[in-house]
Amino acid sequence: MSTYEEINKKFSFFFRLQMLSITEVRKQGDYLRKCYPNDLPVTFPNECVHFRSYLLTKSNKEYIPKTALEMCKMIHDDDIQYIYPYVNIALRMFLCCPASNCSSERSFSALKRVKTYLRSRMTDDRLNNLVILHIESEITTQIQYDEIIQDFSEKNRGVNYNVNML
Repeated sequence: MSTYEEINKKFSFFFRLQMLSITEVRKQGDYLRKCYPNDLPVTFPNECVHFRSYLLTKSNKEYIPKTALEMCKMIHDDDIQYIYPYVNIALRMFLCCPASNCSSERSFSALKRVKTYLRSRMTDDRLNNLVILHIESEITTQIQYDEIIQDFSEKNRGVNYNVNML
């Protein structure tokens, strides 16, 4: 089973909460809790059942969310994140899971371009910072460096720097 299918298996019950029986919601909630025991408490399955009831009472009145993002937005818009804190955490965990591995592959590709033979002696911290600047090049091209240089020079007047440090 692929990683994406496994993640979907863990979290997909949220999108069928209104259609599942209470027993099935508890079972699915307990399965998710066992997958993330440090993040979700033993009471998580019961919270899922209560959240299901909330969605069922809301379904007659308003639009029911169909995606994890819409559910998170509804929880915050209705100001119920304190009533269902672990449902909120579980949905945010799902939203933080990458949808593909393209971003990590792109990072390694950028790393190959930045770490050349000439830069092989730099520290990991500096290399990481350079790679982030390279990956976020759309943002870095918009930065006004003149202001940054001016602020730096004003704050560090009279300080002698070794050129090799920079």
